[in-house]
Amino acid sequence: MRRARRRLSVWATAATVAVVLMPLAPSSANAAGNDAQWWADTYGVGATHSAGLTGAGVKVAVIDNQMNPNLPVFAGRNLSISETRVCTTGSEPVTDVADPASIHGTTMVAMLIGNGTGAGEVRGIAPDAEVTFYGLGPEDAPTCAQPTDDRLTPFGTLIKAAVDDGAQVISMSYGTAAQEQDAPVVAYALARGVAVVISEPNASEIADPATDIASMNGIVGVSQVNRDGELQEKLDGGPFVVPETTVVAAGYNLPNVGANGDWSQTKNAAGSSFATPIVAGMLALAAQKYPQATGNQLVHALISSTNGTVHEPVRADDGYGFGAAWLPTLLTVDPEQYPDETPLMGRELGMPSAEQISQARAEGFVAPESQNEPRNTFDRGAVQQAPFDLTPLVVGGVGLLVVLVLVAGIITALVITRQRRKTREGTTP
Repeated sequence: MRRARRRLSVWATAATVAVVLMPLAPSSANAAGNDAQWWADTYGVGATHSAGLTGAGVKVAVIDNQMNPNLPVFAGRNLSISETRVCTTGSEPVTDVADPASIHGTTMVAMLIGNGTGAGEVRGIAPDAEVTFYGLGPEDAPTCAQPTDDRLTPFGTLIKAAVDDGAQVISMSYGTAAQEQDAPVVAYALARGVAVVISEPNASEIADPATDIASMNGIVGVSQVNRDGELQEKLDGGPFVVPETTVVAAGYNLPNVGANGDWSQTKNAAGSSFATPIVAGMLALAAQKYPQATGNQLVHALISSTNGTVHEPVRADDGYGFGAAWLPTLLTVDPEQYPDETPLMGRELGMPSAEQISQARAEGFVAPESQNEPRNTFDRGAVQQAPFDLTPLVVGGVGLLVVLVLVAGIITALVITRQRRKTREGTTP
């Protein structure tokens, strides 16, 4: 059964308000009067664009199932589709079918670079960024076999491809259990100065947040809040708290591109999925303003400018992490004052380790050790099996034969000795 989950759900607001997301300046992203673009007003996106910060020249990777790049919302945008495949069959990243998985992937890309046309009128936070989409393929693909021998999960395969392609920011609104064999590829991304932004679980998901991929060292784990700064509720009531959250951002009552099998329709929804490209887009805008800064330095600036102030970062386990990501304040902080090292270490999972990151800095990507069985984050049907190795049987068989020969020799010697003894006893006077 597939364990990966798109981070999208409908939820009620929590009772406790910790951060209030008050609108700042009117935004061009809401020029059409679409209240579902409230997040753009909240973060002063229009004013940022008017100042010339649109993500131009910044490479952003989006990892998801599938998307439709031929919709009006992407007209005039810098969008490409990666040729990397995680499966030998059934992993096509592009589709014109409006199913839940493709609607999700399409919407996540539009949150970054959408032009405001078509269903949902989605305008992106970094409209001029160079976005490359990396697709896992449809959810119902019959088979999934990795074409590489790196022993990575499908997610790890795409993260490595994005880093190799020069991505500065990776946005992944998807969730899965963290896998040990992906630690080297996360270390590789951090060593190369790439900011990796992944959504934290929603309350509707049956998952342990502490073991989710977003809780790995160095990952910017994003949770959602509504326009009053409230966390989502658990299914049985009360705020849904993900202790390993890095930052929170808007994720409530936002529009999808497409609905019910029709790309011309839309339906508002909620989830940490939406919050993730918003935070990734903030980092892209900061990367444009400070082009010499690495992803690690940008993350330092992100967690040092939450809630509208510049401060020493302090993380809480109350579900808000370091606080609400705040674009206007982030852009006032020069990231180059911080060390080129991730500030997000010491998490419960303990991976990747500081040693793995250091090794990746010195040697580049170091593939995880080969295992007897190929491991995948999720099962999409039959998994290609590793070739059967006869070497252990041959070696073991030879060893057994040697032992048998030795035992036979010993028995033969004993029998001969016994016979001789009997002969000597019969001739003794």
